[in-house]
Amino acid sequence: MPIGGFSFYDIDFVRKGTGPWIVMQGEITNNTRDYHTCVFHLSVFDKNLLLWTGALKIAGFRKGCTKPFEVLMEGLNHQSLPSISRYDIFFESGY
Repeated sequence: MPIGGFSFYDIDFVRKGTGPWIVMQGEITNNTRDYHTCVFHLSVFDKNLLLWTGALKIAGFRKGCTKPFEVLMEGLNHQSLPSISRYDIFFESGY
């Protein structure tokens, strides 16, 4: 899914190990320009109800590069997995 010059692939929400929290994982491609660091704002929803919000930081992100990412969604219990219906990702800043 392209978002503001970045493309996201294989987004998934999983429980890692025996911990209680969910991890958001996937890949992101930079289609814009070279960045030392990029920050993205993440929001996860159950329909229109906000379940979780957080940030993703990618360092050393050159134009054309694809990087995997994982974000621990601390505070969102794995029992919430079936209720996740959508997510939003916004480019917040980069330098």
